[in-house]
Amino acid sequence: MASAQKLLVVAIDFGTTYSGYAFSFYHEYKSNKKKVRTYLWPTGIGLEQSTKAPTSILFDSRQKFHSFGYQAEDTYTRLPDDHQKQWYYFKRFKMTLFKNENLNEMTRIKDVTGREMRAMNVFSAGIKYLRDHFHEMLQERSIFEEEDIQWVLTVPAIWNDAAKQFMRKAAVKAGINGDRLTLALEPEAAALYCKSNIRQGMFPIGHTFMIVDSGGGTVDVTAHKVHLSDKLQEVLPPSGGPWGGTKVDDAFQTFLVKVFGLAAIRKMSKAENLQIEREFEIVKRSFNPEAAMGMSPVNIWIPYCLRESLGRTAGIQQPIKIRGDKMSIPHQTFASFFDVPVQKIVNHVRELIAKPEVASADAIYLVGGLSDSKLLQAAMIEAFPHIQVHIPVEATSAVLKGAVIFGHDSDIIGWRMATSTYGTKGVVEFDHGRHPINQLTLIEGIEYCSDVFSKFITVGTTMRNGQATPYKSFSPVCKNQAIMPIRVIASPSENLTYTTDPGCRALGTISVRMPDLTGGTNRAVKVRMILGGTELKVEAVDENTGLTYAASFDCF
Repeated sequence: MASAQKLLVVAIDFGTTYSGYAFSFYHEYKSNKKKVRTYLWPTGIGLEQSTKAPTSILFDSRQKFHSFGYQAEDTYTRLPDDHQKQWYYFKRFKMTLFKNENLNEMTRIKDVTGREMRAMNVFSAGIKYLRDHFHEMLQERSIFEEEDIQWVLTVPAIWNDAAKQFMRKAAVKAGINGDRLTLALEPEAAALYCKSNIRQGMFPIGHTFMIVDSGGGTVDVTAHKVHLSDKLQEVLPPSGGPWGGTKVDDAFQTFLVKVFGLAAIRKMSKAENLQIEREFEIVKRSFNPEAAMGMSPVNIWIPYCLRESLGRTAGIQQPIKIRGDKMSIPHQTFASFFDVPVQKIVNHVRELIAKPEVASADAIYLVGGLSDSKLLQAAMIEAFPHIQVHIPVEATSAVLKGAVIFGHDSDIIGWRMATSTYGTKGVVEFDHGRHPINQLTLIEGIEYCSDVFSKFITVGTTMRNGQATPYKSFSPVCKNQAIMPIRVIASPSENLTYTTDPGCRALGTISVRMPDLTGGTNRAVKVRMILGGTELKVEAVDENTGLTYAASFDCF
């Protein structure tokens, strides 16, 4: 059943720093696309609520899930020291999947104390908590069946196929039916949110615009063009880097060490550490360089152990003052915490703007957690005076709410560009004048060249949503071969000859059963690839039986 026919769409945005879910019923979507509901999490700071909770997960000493979000943070800080050393507390761990060339189901990640658990168990526990929380919340309001739900899980667009497949597996392990799960690329979801929530006339036919999704860990940048059908075409492949809001946090932590010394920082209790992190997060979001009031300093609470240590350290060049239990940070010093990520983002967008594909772009939309930063907003406006820079309402929730829209109608993104070159691994008869001798292999007395790459899709190719490549036929090399393995390969290179070339990565294998051995090596399997969606699909057909084998292959 198509996702648009589901009674309900639920999207989970599993972020580096914050996570949450949003949903809408199909009848609501048809009448008002803007009507997307979110759950408001109590932050523990007065009556303040947030559409997302921290991506913090706590497991007990037996690696059994205990809590998530604000509850996990608060519980961990209250644990006795001996329990803290035995329990597992994970935060800001999503970036372990970014450009991880050795990612697999057994990959292990470290918690805040250096203790390890399987990454799959950590990610799936977080997704399961959000899934179960949604069920508990909605059951109080209405009756529905699990099969009525289309689930959407957001992933960064710049992640490789293995990382995306890892998230899919984690969601399935969390109890989400894989047949009712769609992966949504975060900047695409943001594009749909902007298109649906910004006033009419802002997205005319032929309009080209950019999305700069500055999250906690990564920054994703995409460019889309509006077509006659009102669908969007990707005109540049997704790009970006690890320049999210955590880089601002890192700069602040480095500053604290310089001011107070590492020994004093280590004296802070877990509760004090958490409080200073939460204080900084609030100030970080509200910091406005233009409302300086004489460039007044920024005040942040610090614990006694840091106040007491200040007199014993040389400090840094900027004057640091203590007023009661607050540290007063000079305005320019605080602004410098943003320098690295802001400059990285501006420079990257500047490189993209110079490309002919986006020469006509006249709008940039800033979304994601860091988009709230007045410093980033001001830097983008100054760097691109000829382009309108927009910050939509609820920009920090744009990905989450846009993912719900995507779940109702994934065909809104009509065309995408291939982020890799895709093909298969195989053998051909060896040619001594053309093939390197190290690729020579003997199979049933016949010389073959091994690890030959057969290309189906070239990186950068624009493909319609759901577009399939032409079929290619492959034959078994052994007469008694009852299973034909179709090994799927990806590479960032446009041209390659062998699957051993630098950058090649095996995505997985489809095993085609060929029990009828009558034809020997004259039997054939035809293969095609389907791209344009957020995930690569592969189909293999036994030409003898007509049986089709779909791409339920293992990316590990």
